[in-house]
Amino acid sequence: MHIVIVWAWGSWISNLAHIIWDLWYKNLIAIDSQESQITTALKEKWIPVKIGHWKYDIKDDDIVIYSEATKDSPEVQSAFNLKKEHHLPLKIWNYFEFLWELSKYFRTIWIAGTNGKSSSTSLAIVAWKECIPELWLWIVWALVPDLWNKSYYLKEEAKDEFHQLFDYIFTGKRLPYELVKKYYFFLEACEYKRHFLHLDLEYLLITNLELDHTDYYKDWEDYRSAFLQINQNTKKLTFVLENKGNTVETDYSWFKDIKTLPIRHFELDHVRWKHTDCNASLIAWLLQELNPSLSIESIEKIFKPFRWVWRRLEYLSTLENWAKVFSDYGHIASSLEIWYKTLKEHFPDKKIFCVFQPHQMRRVLAWWDEFQKVIPEFDKAIIYSIYAAREPLELFKEEPLFLEHKFNSVREVWEFFAQGVWAEYYEDFNELSKRILELTDKDSIVAVFTAWDLDYQIRKLLKLC
Repeated sequence: MHIVIVWAWGSWISNLAHIIWDLWYKNLIAIDSQESQITTALKEKWIPVKIGHWKYDIKDDDIVIYSEATKDSPEVQSAFNLKKEHHLPLKIWNYFEFLWELSKYFRTIWIAGTNGKSSSTSLAIVAWKECIPELWLWIVWALVPDLWNKSYYLKEEAKDEFHQLFDYIFTGKRLPYELVKKYYFFLEACEYKRHFLHLDLEYLLITNLELDHTDYYKDWEDYRSAFLQINQNTKKLTFVLENKGNTVETDYSWFKDIKTLPIRHFELDHVRWKHTDCNASLIAWLLQELNPSLSIESIEKIFKPFRWVWRRLEYLSTLENWAKVFSDYGHIASSLEIWYKTLKEHFPDKKIFCVFQPHQMRRVLAWWDEFQKVIPEFDKAIIYSIYAAREPLELFKEEPLFLEHKFNSVREVWEFFAQGVWAEYYEDFNELSKRILELTDKDSIVAVFTAWDLDYQIRKLLKLC
């Protein structure tokens, strides 16, 4: 029997591979379609990784945990076919279904929202290790330097108990009742396809809300309804920030049973962005809710040495011409706007360059006008070949923009988009990197916005991986 993790490229699902390995399950296999910084980290831990599909045949006693993006992969389809045709007890979960299983046995706290989830969750775990001893498990969608560049935390002293819990989920072995709801489970989850509605939540924290995942949600009302549902499902409290001072204005009057929190200023040694006060305020109030003996001053002292989060306006290095390079996961217009203003504030005498890899056609169409306003604010912009997951071009043939311009290829769409935001368009990374060097110098800041593979290519260019 093997535990098979399909699509380990995602930092969120690779966490499960690390956690399962740390709990002494050595019958683990991770499968991905390509090499990345994430798969390298798995290999360095001696976790078996197979790059490419069709390299492992699913057995009838395997356990399969997969990303939604790989539902049509041969491994996942094979697992479903075996279970259907032979009525096997083979266990198959997508990533969110497995989180649901875990949340049944923990006091689960979830950070939600469009922006700031990873940064807030990371700040929370660094603080919680110091002041909430019942914290057992934590998962975030980014690597955290303060946690040895991991994106998960597992309480070492509780590993024996945690192994019992996983054995119960995997095999049905007896689980001592006293372990149920003994520890906290703190995670950054995702609202895509309303997956978060499965979670068994005690507390919900919301950073801010804007329409996202437009390949699933029809409009703002549809998106909002998902958060209304999760708010209603939360057993204790939902925390939100007041609009004054927040980086994205959000009206929460349509929520019930929420606690609206003021935003205060926090002095951190390494991070000084405007949104940091929002993230820190949200976490500080929750810490006080769970441990009333904590003062704001003591919490700020714990926050103070916090560094940064992987791919959240992370400073990478300099190019050979000494231009500074930052990388960010941003893929909606407001993210680009927030980071442009932040960089301009901190580097007023520098030219700010934007390299943007769009993430999904539907998302860009939904925010088309906003992108048209934000991207030209940068001193220079380059658009890189889109990551259009789950979106064949045929889906958009009836879109007004497509009908008007009679696009016949993805390239035509993005050349048109680039022209509208006064940017250049590239599909080849070597050409892109050469052009960046031509446009920049020691007085330049290059902000790379990508939700996909461009970050990994930039890191290899800078010899960081």
